[in-house]
Amino acid sequence: STLSGQGWTRTFGGSSIDSGQSVQQTSDGGYIILGYTGSYGNVGYNFWLIKTDSEGIEEWNQIFDIGDIDYGLFVQETHDEGYILLGTTFSFLTDHSDVWLIKTNSQGNEEWNQTFGGSYIDIGNSIQQTIDGGYIITGSRGTDYYSDLWLIKTDYQGNEEWNQTFGGNDYDFGNSVQQTTDDGYIIIGHTKSYGNGGYDIFLIKTDSEGNTEPYRN
Repeated sequence: STLSGQGWTRTFGGSSIDSGQSVQQTSDGGYIILGYTGSYGNVGYNFWLIKTDSEGIEEWNQIFDIGDIDYGLFVQETHDEGYILLGTTFSFLTDHSDVWLIKTNSQGNEEWNQTFGGSYIDIGNSIQQTIDGGYIITGSRGTDYYSDLWLIKTDYQGNEEWNQTFGGNDYDFGNSVQQTTDDGYIIIGHTKSYGNGGYDIFLIKTDSEGNTEPYRN
């Protein structure tokens, strides 16, 4: 339905669970949406990428899946007017999740993809294209009993250049990351290992290689 003035609402989805997780206005004035769909594609949940015009009318959509459950969590337009997609893929066979990174062209067709992880529960929450054309990713990696904030730097094709973990003996998560003017990185998340009890905001500043000084409250 359309609201008065310049406001409007749109819905996308089918008869199952469909969720939008990230949206950005694109260079053409439209919008790029990333989330996941249980209505379309294979059984389980799949990454769902939707491009709209400036009025929220769908221009195209793409579905991506490699696991039993794939959650698309963050999308950004890239310097070449393509898109970088970040999320998490889970397989019942391995009983763990990996960070999943997908690069598409301007029409949402896949150019490459990379996964990061191993035997841990690995989650990717936020990504930014860096000044060198690569990408910086934050999220978490851990088990059912603890997790660390995880920072990953890749080159322009998603190949890992380095990674760093931050945290203590409890649950620590990275929710958003940005490159800073000194070519370092600023990460925001939440921590149960440090602070004043329960969960507290966790702010970390690193240099260009992801190094930082020891934790200070």
